[in-house]
Amino acid sequence: MSLEFRGFEIKELGPDGEGTFTGYASTWDRDMYDDVIVKGAFAETLSRDFRDGGAGIPLHWQHKDGSPYDVIGETVSAVEDEHGLLIEGRLDLDIPEGKRAYDLLKRGLIHQMSIGFIAEKTAWVEDEESKSPWDGYREIRQLKLFEISLVQVAANQGCEVLEVKSGRKISAANLDKIRSVIDILTELADANTPANDDQDDDEQAGPEDDSPADEQADPGDDPDEPDGKGLDPQWVRNFKEISDFFSLANQ
Repeated sequence: MSLEFRGFEIKELGPDGEGTFTGYASTWDRDMYDDVIVKGAFAETLSRDFRDGGAGIPLHWQHKDGSPYDVIGETVSAVEDEHGLLIEGRLDLDIPEGKRAYDLLKRGLIHQMSIGFIAEKTAWVEDEESKSPWDGYREIRQLKLFEISLVQVAANQGCEVLEVKSGRKISAANLDKIRSVIDILTELADANTPANDDQDDDEQAGPEDDSPADEQADPGDDPDEPDGKGLDPQWVRNFKEISDFFSLANQ
């Protein structure tokens, strides 16, 4: 038996910290080699060969295995669903190879994966619409998985990275709370902001304005600072800009 390779596409980077990504390392679609891996083909190798039913699968670069640095990470999880083998991987950012691969993923220059495996149980399936026994495909019903690689060109174009993550993401619930606080602060700031009147000076002045100037204002007062009776509108605007930044990062 020889080691085989099948590949899949990566879309996004992802969910639980810097250096992680999620995607399909295999799908149940027919690939360019006329192979179809069926659901359940990974069940035994995931439970037998890897901890927690799919954690610790080595991540390689282009199926290379001649150097320890060709292993650039490992899976956090791997599960079969209705579409294929969904994995969450974590790249090793402490080595140049892992950091470089992660940078290429974030830039979208690399967006595919490929699996290295040995087919243990297979069957030939003829196409129902064809009269020739040669028109069919190999159905892979059980395999032994060795590694998953990031590659430039994959044999199965249906497999894709779904998410790549570059840092901590604010949850939707916490983001809603931040926006609610901003709305309240903005309302309070607007209520405490003096209105600009266009009245003449003689209309603004009243009987109480006859007091000496030194009694009307404290020389130590800074007009640009809040008086403690209300909220500084500029502070609210700065807070809102910070929140808007996190809102964009969360999209």
